[in-house]
Amino acid sequence: MSRSTIGPTTWPPAVTGSTGPRLVRAADLRADAPADLRPLDFLIPTKNRATSLARTLASVLPAARRAGAGVLICDQSSTPFTAPPGVTVLHRPDLSGLPAARNVLLAASRAAVVCFLDDDVDVGGDLGVRLIALAAAEPTCAGWGPVVETRPTSVRRLHRLAQLGVFRDPRRLTARRCDQPTTALFGCCFAVRRAAAVAVGFDARRPGYALGEDLDFFRRLRHPLRFVAALRVVHRRDGADRADPVVRGVIKARFLLWLAHRHGHGDPATPLHLVLALAAAAWPHGQEAASWRGLATGLLGRR
Repeated sequence: MSRSTIGPTTWPPAVTGSTGPRLVRAADLRADAPADLRPLDFLIPTKNRATSLARTLASVLPAARRAGAGVLICDQSSTPFTAPPGVTVLHRPDLSGLPAARNVLLAASRAAVVCFLDDDVDVGGDLGVRLIALAAAEPTCAGWGPVVETRPTSVRRLHRLAQLGVFRDPRRLTARRCDQPTTALFGCCFAVRRAAAVAVGFDARRPGYALGEDLDFFRRLRHPLRFVAALRVVHRRDGADRADPVVRGVIKARFLLWLAHRHGHGDPATPLHLVLALAAAAWPHGQEAASWRGLATGLLGRR
């Protein structure tokens, strides 16, 4: 596939009207769209991170060529990324966040399986080949992904004690690369059957980076998923905001509150579970600990 850039006024036609382009929501996606033109597409949302994206493509393109897979980028930057041959760039500066970009990529793909990648990952050269083999060998499974984060015993114990109910996240309990069923995969790299993903879509009402949008997607997907030890991916975690505990606190508090309303509504234990989850987020020995000031700011809805 040759390189192409598609502007916001021409893609996607199904969601562009006389008033101009709008957010692509789950309802805009068609599960009956033609599929299987390719076995796999790599889908990469990005915004204002050309350097990180170029480094990511250095490993993704060889993996895609080896598997006969496509590479599609949804670029929300004001100036579109200049991609090398073999990459399609969907230039959508009108979109407001990561979930909307994921929906655009889903709508553009016609592959049987799609693999979402963050723009700051390094992948193994056999990633595409292995995903195609997994999809053929495991017809009852809807998604696969690597374990890209592991945690020591103390942190995993904290998550078991403090992440209860709707806040339970199996990704926070991994100690090593493994082969085992899971209810959620890591958002920086996960593969899913396109038809299953289109059926639920991503919640485009959430703007920006939308922390936890992947967990929300998997909760609504409700199909068998699996961690696969043979899948090799490194998440570089580019970005300065991760170093600021106040920023992390604001983002985490807003996400936990949203998660409580979205998936914990009706459970009388959810308020208690929310308090425990907030305490775990502020634990100083946890991964990317948040500050109490940031958490309070996020809960109160301040900037």
